[in-house]
Amino acid sequence: MLVARRNDGGVRILSFSGRPREIGRAFGEQCREEIAALYELRLANAIAHARAHAGRALTEQHVLEVTRACLEPTRAHDPAGFDELTGVAEGAGRSLAQILTLNGLTDIRDVVTWSPAPDQEGCTAFVARGDVTRDGHTLCGQTWDLQTDNMPYVLAVHRRPRGGLATWSFTTVGCLSLIGLNEAGIAVGTTNLKTLDARPGVPYLSLIHRALACRRYEDAVASICAAPRAGAHFYYVACRDERACVIECSATQAARVELERGARGQTNHCRIPANVAAQASAPSSSSRARLARIEALLAGARGRLDLAAAKGFLADRANGEDAILREDYDDTSTNGAVVMVPGRGELWACGGSPETGAWVELVRASPAPG
Repeated sequence: MLVARRNDGGVRILSFSGRPREIGRAFGEQCREEIAALYELRLANAIAHARAHAGRALTEQHVLEVTRACLEPTRAHDPAGFDELTGVAEGAGRSLAQILTLNGLTDIRDVVTWSPAPDQEGCTAFVARGDVTRDGHTLCGQTWDLQTDNMPYVLAVHRRPRGGLATWSFTTVGCLSLIGLNEAGIAVGTTNLKTLDARPGVPYLSLIHRALACRRYEDAVASICAAPRAGAHFYYVACRDERACVIECSATQAARVELERGARGQTNHCRIPANVAAQASAPSSSSRARLARIEALLAGARGRLDLAAAKGFLADRANGEDAILREDYDDTSTNGAVVMVPGRGELWACGGSPETGAWVELVRASPAPG
């Protein structure tokens, strides 16, 4: 069953219950026209990126050929998530390959046409342990930076799969979880990285969705580390008992760092030596500046960091075009932001700019599906 709601903060929430394929079919039917529109925007972005940075005339068929090679690894890694993708395709009247492309275009674009240009779609993330925060709870969160014209398609999804864990996530129409929290207190998020070993494999949204299906922290972390990943990403995982780690992944390597204390920021370049060597291009000025700024903000708030301060960090304007808050810089904007407190089971989200938009606690705002 589906319940659709737009709360007072302007964050659209879709709430579903049922088997994964039923959830996907309802999602696809509810957002059919928007899924078609976002797919065309994302595909056009991949084609333009290939032309501008790799000198290649890419077509939809080139993209879908790579996506089809990702179907079986994705199904094997997360059968329930794959069932939901199948349902989305049925409800939206699109092919399964098109829906997986929509979900994993960042990775698929790197496979189909490698370019040394830094990825402008970024994100700035942080994880702060209890010695940094005011109340001793782990805080984690991030901006979500996408193409500016993607902003109307951002929404929150509350899922209650039959026989599985309820989840709350920030994502886009027709897509699995991008940033989320489950009822067991597992929180997961990501930022984009770019390495030379991209390959057909499991796209990043499927990795996050599978991790959020886990009841145990170690299982969630292992599901990311052991997967045959399609591309490079940074992931953070935190849980209700205050454990937290970061995982810097290329397609073929995963480096896990357990955070025992302190805080860590991350933007869009690798920091683990083996992955740095595989980047093939220098970090962008934006990625370097945003990393320096978020880590300075975290250091300055040591012992005092709370929810309000974390939200403010994600709306920070220092460094102009290289600020954490991005406003249509090189066609990229902060499309939303999330802060999570797994120890209290809280996920706060803001659609659009975290400076001017309203923050909403999704766990409380989500209507319960029938």
